[in-house]
Parts: sequence; C-alpha cells; structure tokens
Amino acid sequence: VQVHRADVAGGRNALAKLLNHADMPAILQDFGKRTKTEDPVVHFYETFLAAYDPKLRASRGVFYTPEPAVQFIVNSVDWLLRERFNRPLGLADPDVYVLDPATGTSTFLYFVVRAIHDTLMAHKQGGTWQQYVREKLLPRLFGFELLMAPYVIAHLKLSLLLKDLGYELGKDDRIQVYLTNALDEGVTHAEQLGTLGWYISQEASEAARVKKQVPIMVVLGNPPYSGHSANASKDASGQLNFIGKLVHDYYFVDGAPLGERNPKWLQDDYVKFIRFAQWRIQQTGHGIVAFVTNHGYLDNPTFRGMRQNLMSTFDEIYVLDLHGNSKKKERAPDGGKDENIFDIQQGVAILLAVKLPQDLRGLGDLEGLTQARVHHAPLWGEPAGKYKFLASHDAGS
Repeated sequence: VQVHRADVAGGRNALAKLLNHADMPAILQDFGKRTKTEDPVVHFYETFLAAYDPKLRASRGVFYTPEPAVQFIVNSVDWLLRERFNRPLGLADPDVYVLDPATGTSTFLYFVVRAIHDTLMAHKQGGTWQQYVREKLLPRLFGFELLMAPYVIAHLKLSLLLKDLGYELGKDDRIQVYLTNALDEGVTHAEQLGTLGWYISQEASEAARVKKQVPIMVVLGNPPYSGHSANASKDASGQLNFIGKLVHDYYFVDGAPLGERNPKWLQDDYVKFIRFAQWRIQQTGHGIVAFVTNHGYLDNPTFRGMRQNLMSTFDEIYVLDLHGNSKKKERAPDGGKDENIFDIQQGVAILLAVKLPQDLRGLGDLEGLTQARVHHAPLWGEPAGKYKFLASHDAGS
C-alpha cells in the first residue's frame, strides 16, 4: 500500500488540532484510578503496544506495575536500609547504588527519586537538592531496558520528574538508563556500525561497567514473566551462556541433580532475573533484591533447588504472596473473590531478599544461621483492597 506524505501530514495535523482542544485537567482527573497506574506516559506506550504488537508485548513481558505495588517495594527497601543496614537516610544514603534491570518506563526509579526527595525534605536538607542531584543522585541510579520505546520514555519521565522537583538537567548530566539486555554478560566494546551502532556500543559498554564494577546494593523492579523465554540460556554453539550458567545452579538440591523430567519452568524469564539479581548482590557482598514476579517458585517442586539456593545466599527473605492466580481458580480463605493486581492470569508475589554485611549479621539474631530466616504473609481479596494495603504498608508491618 502506497502512503502519501500529504495523507500522513493531514492525519498528524488533525491529531494535533484535536489534542490542542482537549480538556486535559478533565481527562487526568480520574486517570488510572481503576488500574492504579496514574502516569499517562505509561498508558501511551502500553496501550499502543497492546494494539500494535501484542506478541512482542507478551514475549517481553510489557505489563506495567500498579503504583501501590511499586510504593510497597520502594518503601520496604527504604525501611530495610534503615533498620537492617544502619542507613538512617535509607535510599537517600549516597552510598546506596540502585539498579532496575528491566526498567521499562522507569516507574520504580521514579518512585525511588520521589522517596529520596521526601527524605531530604523531611531532614530539612532541601537547600542542598541541586548539588545532591548532580553529585549524589544521578551517579548512583541505574536502569537497563531492552526495547527502544520504553527506554526513551524512561529518560523523558525521569527528566520531567527532576524538573518538577526543581532540577533542570545540564548538558553534562546523564540519566543512567541504558539500552541493553541485563541477562547478557556485558562487554566493554562492540562492533561499531555507523552512528546508531556507535551509540549502542557506548550503551553496552556503560551497562557492562555497571554490571561488573559498580557496587550495586539494591536490585529492584518487575522483571518480565515468560515461560517461553525470549532470553536464551545457550549460545550459538549450544554451550551455556552467562545467564544459563547462573540458572544452572538452581537445578541442584543438596549438591545432587533435581531429577525432574521437564524442569522447563526454571527457564522462565523471571527466574533468570532473580538469579541475575542474586548474582549481582553477591558481587557486592551485601544488599537487597526487591522484585514483584510470578509466584510459582514459592511452592512448585521444580523450584526447590532455587529456593534452597536463595536461602543459602541471603540472611532474611520477606515474601508477600499477592495470589490472584486465575489458572488455579484461587479464592480467599473466607470463600470470597481473589483477583490479581495485574491484568494477567498468573498469580504474583513480592520478594525482598536481604544479604547483610558480615558485621551487621548480629542484628535480628541472624548470627550463626546457616540459611535465611523467612517471613511470609498472604494478601487475598479484590484488587482495590490489595492496592489500599500496599500503598500504606511496608516490610516492617
């Protein structure tokens, strides 16, 4: 089909005219109240992708996190840093490096920045905000994203947030969200093919530096869930690659193979991201993994090696099982409805895995334990009740 420039220009001009006359305050008044995703930037991308390429959306797990779940995770990380890591400023501590390895449009980093700003205001340090952003915020927040559209939107969204908070990005400032695949090993150079190739090479090189050299202390986010993983565990020659070797550790219990006839669920993308985050915290030596993911790993026998491996790595593990698994036809214990906070069939859970520095293991009577102390709670019911709980609680409660 031949498309004439005049047709495109006419449609573009008509759309611009329509938007110029739109009553934006009225549109935004109840925006996202039902889905608890009130950021219009997210809807422009997710709604577009759902219609334009639903297969890509499914294979790459483009399902955005309801903001109360993000709030719960960010608030919980902040609480854990204060209570378990002796960091009175929590996320605002300038030594806490944060990574979202599947950042999408950076909703998690958005809430991290807001939490840090709130802390500084509460400590009456607002006058230092300009210097703080430049010297102590931008250098320690990182995101990885594989798809170009959310990568661009992430930069836009974080730039707008900083502007709203009174900081205008300078020409030498860089929001450190990189176009890369977190599950690749990461190389410090790449073949340069023209301008775009050079740019992607630079992104890959900087991302590799973050993966291997930066002392990341918090890995958080909502990694994709896909049983038919879009991230291979083997290279072209059939050998296990970087993430394949890491996940292979989950195929053993007490040093012996699982013995499962078909352990394919260990190849789900969310399992690979949990394993990557675990590895990244192990490289630093201490820190927190804070994810919302598929909840299948909590009780499925195929994941017993994964559970044992996590419990041998971390000192404390907090699990808030949000249930909502329509495949299992889950219902609340009182017989009432139980529904998902996402628009998906698979139930989900929030994982907070804590590895303390050796000198702080005495806190909470963890000294001498050979595996993690696990704190577990279920959250049942309809989405509105779950949203209300998540928005007003953290791991401390």
